[in-house]
Amino acid sequence: MREERSSGAMREGSDASSSARDVMSELTRETEREILEILIAESPLGVMEIAKTAERHPITVDQTCARLHEKGYIHSRGRGRYEVTENGVRQI
Repeated sequence: MREERSSGAMREGSDASSSARDVMSELTRETEREILEILIAESPLGVMEIAKTAERHPITVDQTCARLHEKGYIHSRGRGRYEVTENGVRQI
């Protein structure tokens, strides 16, 4: 009987973790999409300019830009300024 309670509690915790990951993944996708849209409208832009336009914290924007760069959706134009790539445009 003890194992049933234990595994039930583990399932509930696992379900909560899964749900939290799903929410974070959705927020990440929304932030990535928003930054791509901003860069499509005006490029190149720096992290601070993107953060101000998106009303997001600069660290969030910087981390998101790093992910977008790794995926090949944006590229650096130097001095922390980014421009969207054709692959990035196709994501929108």
